[in-house]
Amino acid sequence: MKYKFLRFAAHTRKNERYQQLMLVLTALRHPVMLPAVYIFFLILLLTLPEKTPPPYFPNYYLPMEMKREVLPSISDKMVGLDSPTITGKPLAIRQLTKNMSSIQLLQSARKNHKSYLDKKKYKHFNASMRRIFLTVMQYESISRMRFNRGTGRLVSQRDLEGLADYFVDSRWFREALKKFSSIEAYGFSEEHLFRVLISIQAAAHFFEVPYPALFCLFFQESKFDFMANSATGAKGIGQLTTIALREVRRLRNSLKKEALLQRTAFHLNQVYTDPQIQIWLQNLGYNIELPKILPIPENIEFTRINSAFMRKVGKELVKDGQAYGKNISLLWFLSRKIRRGRILSKRYAHMHKVFTQMLADQYAISPASTYNIETNVLVSTLLFTNYYRYKWRSKKDIFELSAEVRVILAAAAYNHGQTGMRRFLINLKHEFPMLDFKVLSAKKMRVLFTTRRLSRALQRPFQKIREASRHVRHIMNCSEKSQLLL
Repeated sequence: MKYKFLRFAAHTRKNERYQQLMLVLTALRHPVMLPAVYIFFLILLLTLPEKTPPPYFPNYYLPMEMKREVLPSISDKMVGLDSPTITGKPLAIRQLTKNMSSIQLLQSARKNHKSYLDKKKYKHFNASMRRIFLTVMQYESISRMRFNRGTGRLVSQRDLEGLADYFVDSRWFREALKKFSSIEAYGFSEEHLFRVLISIQAAAHFFEVPYPALFCLFFQESKFDFMANSATGAKGIGQLTTIALREVRRLRNSLKKEALLQRTAFHLNQVYTDPQIQIWLQNLGYNIELPKILPIPENIEFTRINSAFMRKVGKELVKDGQAYGKNISLLWFLSRKIRRGRILSKRYAHMHKVFTQMLADQYAISPASTYNIETNVLVSTLLFTNYYRYKWRSKKDIFELSAEVRVILAAAAYNHGQTGMRRFLINLKHEFPMLDFKVLSAKKMRVLFTTRRLSRALQRPFQKIREASRHVRHIMNCSEKSQLLL
């Protein structure tokens, strides 16, 4: 009887607990109680301390793998442009140069890509062209060995020799650069082109963007001509506009971005004044005097050429025996052709030489000018990097994109802004609801990048749409491996 009573009592207590639980659940279903309980648990979770707080790293020592939350796919797909000397951390930043003898540096430089010109049978190259191509080939290795600073590329992109091939096969090289460098009257400057190439290499390293994408962006924008001036007024290597400079000023409000910009300028000065770099250049046959690179000023001027400058050009031409220097209207016409990348006839070849040198001495020497090579390359890279790492989104949904697709969008946004390219992605999502943006490749994006879709996204005149499409495709053709573009 006692055991029956205990079982009955236990069963009664169990029923009471069950009834109490049902009462609590019923109360939680109340329209006031349920939100209150939810808020209580949310506050509790937010106020609990972390058991293992993340370690502190200064911004400028963060390796690429520490930045996965910014752009998860980029660091995973970066590969070295000079695989024999890659250390596993090609973008690690060190403050001191490596202690290598000049002989070691030169031997390593000669070994890398030594046979490229012979292998390609480019026997018709003049001395300037050979130096330029060997500079492109060798400096990547020298930068890694001397400064521990190298660049990377995406797996879908060309290597150094592939970029050189595109450079040689371009119409600009065949029709312009070879002519300028072969005829002394045009006053071809190896110094200017050298500074452009080294600045692009340094910018690709410090801003951690794929070198082929940056190389091809500047090649398409200006053909590496620091005097380039488009019909719309864009200036310099990166074809900066007043709108672009306003965006650059906004980006430089970030202390991290500003420090990155100034560290790159400091590194370029370190390269230009390094005695072993000077020995390397002398061994290649260069006879150039590199400038001292100052910090990038807060305000960058959108430099405009005035009539007083053009009269000085005319006086210099007359002094050199060129009678047409008295015709200022003709000089304005010729200067516009030069800044559009046109080739003047041999009759006016001396205009190239005088105009280029005076523009460099009066305007481009200032780090505050858009014509300054290093300033233009670095702030243009800052702008391109912003679009490369941009969080493309549709309302609250973020598009998760591969790095190779981000390069294409960045190249388009660099010229036409991110608003139109965001609209392009949103339209694609509506048109192809099942499209997986995570696995979207450069090859697939090329197929989707039609003028019809661009017209709907950019909402601009057809001429601008066609220009945008052609511009991006040229950059893709330059930077991507040819087999991906079939």
